[in-house]
Amino acid sequence: MKKSAIAAMILSTTLGWAQSKTSNDTAYVQIIPLPAVELDEVQILGTWASKNQPIAQINLAEKDVESINTGRDLPYVLQDVAGVVSFSDAGNGVGYTNMRVRGSDITRINVTVNGIPMNDAESHSVFWVNTPDLMSSTNALQLQKGVGSSSNGSGAFGATLGMSTLGAGQKGGRVTIGGGSYNTQRFTAQASTGLSKDGFWMNTRLSRITSDGYVDRASSDLNSYYLSGGFSGGGHFVELVRFGGGERTYQAWWGIDSTTMYGGAWPAAPTTNYAGALYDDAWNVIGTYNDQVDNYSQEHTQLHYRFYNLFGGTFAAALHHTGGAGYYEEYNQGYDFADFGLPAYISGLDTVAYGDVVSRKWLDNDFYGATASWVRENDGTQWVLGGGAHRYDGDHFGKVIWANHPDVSAIDNEYYRGIGQKDDANVYGKWTRSQNNVLFYADAQYRYVNHDAEGGSASGEANFNRTFHFFNPKAGLTYDLPKDQILGAYVGMSHREPNRTDLQYAADPFAIKAERMLDVELTYKGQHESLRWDLNAYHQQYQNQLVLTGEIDNQGYAIRKNVGNSFRRGLEGAFTFNLTEALEASANVALSQNINQDFISHTGSSARNTTIAFSPAMLAGGRLTYAQKGIEASLWNQFVSKQYISNEGLEAHTLPSYHIANARLGYTFEYDHTNTVQLFFEARNLANTSYAANGYMWGATPYYYAQATRNYMFGLTFMF
Repeated sequence: MKKSAIAAMILSTTLGWAQSKTSNDTAYVQIIPLPAVELDEVQILGTWASKNQPIAQINLAEKDVESINTGRDLPYVLQDVAGVVSFSDAGNGVGYTNMRVRGSDITRINVTVNGIPMNDAESHSVFWVNTPDLMSSTNALQLQKGVGSSSNGSGAFGATLGMSTLGAGQKGGRVTIGGGSYNTQRFTAQASTGLSKDGFWMNTRLSRITSDGYVDRASSDLNSYYLSGGFSGGGHFVELVRFGGGERTYQAWWGIDSTTMYGGAWPAAPTTNYAGALYDDAWNVIGTYNDQVDNYSQEHTQLHYRFYNLFGGTFAAALHHTGGAGYYEEYNQGYDFADFGLPAYISGLDTVAYGDVVSRKWLDNDFYGATASWVRENDGTQWVLGGGAHRYDGDHFGKVIWANHPDVSAIDNEYYRGIGQKDDANVYGKWTRSQNNVLFYADAQYRYVNHDAEGGSASGEANFNRTFHFFNPKAGLTYDLPKDQILGAYVGMSHREPNRTDLQYAADPFAIKAERMLDVELTYKGQHESLRWDLNAYHQQYQNQLVLTGEIDNQGYAIRKNVGNSFRRGLEGAFTFNLTEALEASANVALSQNINQDFISHTGSSARNTTIAFSPAMLAGGRLTYAQKGIEASLWNQFVSKQYISNEGLEAHTLPSYHIANARLGYTFEYDHTNTVQLFFEARNLANTSYAANGYMWGATPYYYAQATRNYMFGLTFMF
């Protein structure tokens, strides 16, 4: 069958999927394309850094993404980057996954797709599970460490992560099928018409991933789609992008205690999942609730426009809307009926005030706005002007769908409702000047934020109205040394407002302070014969940092607290050496010191000069890759040193260090001179190590999230 016919078939199938509706119980969704976009082209978004600017950065092109994309979420794709720690609730990289960069969690990492903010406006988090298999949509990716370059959305402390899906792509398509341990299954189909003679194109993609998870019952049922169409000609570029994701994921965010994780009074049982467990009167587990699930769908719509000759520069603008709706369902055993709006009732001579209730805690929200930028280059000088304005409207409400209570009239009524509204606007200007061997860089941003909340939520009342004004200046330079070497220096300031949880749990929401960070970085990169290196030294000084206390609320959100002064400083290095034409060795290391200078615990006791939670002092990795005649084989590993779960510096509150080794074998061959087949087999955690990469504190007790022992993934891709 001809390529165009197959592409048309997949395109029409996706159009049918995109029109399907989401029921209240299950969200059915789909996924995305792989156009060829060069990094320089993405610069016109205004938020990405140029390769020669003095900003510590990692850039991945489409071919880089393809070679490491196995269906696991983006945090696992970035595991090889110095300073990155990845983990997942289910333990195997499918479902709820997350990452930290330089010890900063995802709420402190600015994430954009095509220049549009992805961080949830209220929680500041990014839920990769809502857009599963997003990496299969990405044709370019940039991770800027630290404050980085001015961007739309929340302020960056740990990193700025930009992804691009824009462009026509190459004519044809591909189908990927795969699977692996824990009954993991993956199916992806995508197609592109390519750029027609008239300048039009259309891209589409479907994806479905399911997995039982390493942890008991930590199952995931993930669907997604991507559809885009565009035109380029006469100095104009227009593209309409629509993508969405839906997930039904069994909860696994409770974790396990130390004895269950590592053994002691009884044998270790790291796959134990207490979420959904049902108990008898003696608190023995007698069963599980089958629908202890998170069920959410999210749809993204973006309209992009570029004009390539406005006052001698390129003008880019975008309108966007993100709509999300869903709930998590929970069996609440032995709870006070009053907590769910149910009255006590009389049974014989007794007043019954406690019982079992099944609740659904809903979030229905909309995020919409616009971005714009103008980029001009002339005689070694580049000017960038840009900004954006966004609004978030969120409804938080809870419903009871069952209770062992005779008054069923209250069933399905709301027992709480609250609203959240947030306005976020920014303008920025950037200037770069190259002269002789020196590049000068300057960047300044003003950002306005207003966050208003009223009423109830799943974790209690949330009533506050806070307004913030931030000025974020940045400057730096690079100097071209002889023999392909570059030395750079950078200093930047960033501010971040508290998120909804910070303000909600505060005794006085107006006492919570915005965070400020001054980031100083030195970079040195170059190459000599077969050796390439990228070195970076940094010092990040915080004022009023909102650090993770290690505690979580009843929805699994991390609780944070202002700690006054604190700092992170470290050295990062990445090295690549071509041993032969076919054999390459690479290594990276991140050494850091992360200190709370003024931490006061939640009990009021002082714990000064302690290590910031979830900040390992050492991360190291290495990779050996052989690639020749269609064969690619890799062996790589990662070492993560001890991490503290709380900020008191107590040895009992730690995640032990771990070392994980992995291997991958791939083979690519052509048939019929036009079609290509790719096969891969990947084995992770070869030594079958039992370890935890994340945890939290519940009172004085640490809890851990177990990660998968030895596990496998395989895949087969047909490209036509």
